[in-house]
Amino acid sequence: MRVRIINTKYISLDEYKNISGKWLVENGFLEKEIHREVNTFSNITQVFSTYESYKTKNDLKPFVRGINSIQLLNDVKRWWIINIY
Repeated sequence: MRVRIINTKYISLDEYKNISGKWLVENGFLEKEIHREVNTFSNITQVFSTYESYKTKNDLKPFVRGINSIQLLNDVKRWWIINIY
């Protein structure tokens, strides 16, 4: 098996907006969820959300497909998004 090492950097929502916002506005972006798998244990949930991305709602084919990995934590009062990868 071949393993590829990927450098990862955690960024805040504001950093994401600064990095991607202009491109998203200029090029258009619409993400549609096409499948979801949810696993919960106690107060922790892992969600795999498979998506297709389009530049406009009229596009017939997506320009990219991918998967989001979302980790959630319930503190008894509400669910918190801990991480989106």
